[in-house]
Amino acid sequence: MHKFHAFSSRLADASRSFGARAGSLMRALGRDDRGNFAIILAISILPIAAAVGGAVDLNRAFIVQQRLERALDAAGLAVGASPGGTTAEMTAMAQSFFDANYDANELGVPGSVSVVPGDGSFVLTANAELPTTILKVIGLDTLSVGSEIEVVRESKALEVAMVLDNTGSMAWNGKIGALRTAAEDLVSILFGDQDRPSLLRMSLVPFVTAVNIKADGFDMQWMDVNGQSRYHGENFDSRRGPTNHFTLFDNIRNAEWKGCVEMRPAPHDTLDTAPTPGNADTLFVPYFWPDESDRERDSSNDYLDDDIGGNDRKRQENSGKYDNARIHNDETPSTTYGPNKSCPRPLVPLTNSRTLLVNEVRAMEPWYNSGTNIAEGLAWGWRVLSPAAPFTEGASYTDPDVQKALILLTDGNNEIVSQRSFNGSDYTSFGYIDNERLGTDSIGGARNIIDDKVGEMCERVKAEGVRVYTITFQLNSPSLQEVFRDCATSPELYFDSPSNSKLREVFQSIAYDLSNLRLAR
Repeated sequence: MHKFHAFSSRLADASRSFGARAGSLMRALGRDDRGNFAIILAISILPIAAAVGGAVDLNRAFIVQQRLERALDAAGLAVGASPGGTTAEMTAMAQSFFDANYDANELGVPGSVSVVPGDGSFVLTANAELPTTILKVIGLDTLSVGSEIEVVRESKALEVAMVLDNTGSMAWNGKIGALRTAAEDLVSILFGDQDRPSLLRMSLVPFVTAVNIKADGFDMQWMDVNGQSRYHGENFDSRRGPTNHFTLFDNIRNAEWKGCVEMRPAPHDTLDTAPTPGNADTLFVPYFWPDESDRERDSSNDYLDDDIGGNDRKRQENSGKYDNARIHNDETPSTTYGPNKSCPRPLVPLTNSRTLLVNEVRAMEPWYNSGTNIAEGLAWGWRVLSPAAPFTEGASYTDPDVQKALILLTDGNNEIVSQRSFNGSDYTSFGYIDNERLGTDSIGGARNIIDDKVGEMCERVKAEGVRVYTITFQLNSPSLQEVFRDCATSPELYFDSPSNSKLREVFQSIAYDLSNLRLAR
């Protein structure tokens, strides 16, 4: 409900009064034979000037009214996402969000927000006073502008997965700090003042080249414990020791598997196939970055003395060297060493615990080396929303009372860090580039293939009814921007290269869009 009638009627009254006075004066001058033409002309122009001035001030009032609307909408969405609370608590929250979204330096001086609860809805009202400029000549010093919205609550449940880039480049230019703040804003808006809402569950999936799945609900039955998956142990020589990654971890005295996994062999790498013991390629292989040769200058992860015979490849492939070994093991970001190098914090499966989500968002850190695998991050974002294993917290895709959403953010291309060694690259969730798991040993070619996998998965996720938001964060890459634009559910749900400060606005916009509210004016 737009309240322009108040100042419009005052403007009309003042204009009529001014016109009557001006007309009377002109008639008097007309009867005076000494009437001065210049004076008559000046007075006749005044009503025209007043009308023009009225248009100028009216346009300024429309701007104020639009700003009132935007700030009031933000306040209504925030209050609506926080069911319960007294009228005083609702008003305080509404005022807080209104103030945050109405810049005090802009046109208009806003008053307090009013909240009137109703049955399953509430009405918010706000007004602002606008000092006039030209209309002062007709006695109208201020215009009163008002806006009113009715917010109707909906009871649809919401499941959201935040799939967020935690690679080393996020350490630059304050990006990881901006991401923490923006993600926490989104959690705060959706949770409102509730600690454990019944109709909201969220997940956090930090990704680097791999994703850490050793979280609450993790089950070893998902894992390839017998080393039978197609690529399990491909970096080790079975003639010189074990190739099962679990056995290698067991043999090391001061390291254990942290929880990251490799990509599954195609086609399961881009599918939500449940892990099944009868099909080893559907199981997950533990991520194990090999100790690289002491003699290789370009190695990224030399954490064990391998003073043994043979060339660099044989030194790296010799799995016997891990037997009862104590290694240089550092898992503190950003730079790490050991078999878990570049493995981030565990994902958070769907939960309604605000405290858990906020703590994990605040704990996000950049992890150097290895590269960026957006496809693997997206795959696990899909899997945590899925009702099928490995994580089964998600509601059925066909449940009409549940809306699912996925937010995908990256600050870089699908990236593979090159090495001048025989490996061709750092170890990744698809092994070394020299292994040609993606069908090529070209880093550029592999990047394009992973881009295609992202596109394939986006279409599959959207086909399940998941609402997809995508963000390329401070990134100038036309090819990936096109992939992310196509990945979003609609073009307006793709956000291109926001600054640190704008990223916060992006996450707030997404939170408001996800609030499951409708605004009736």
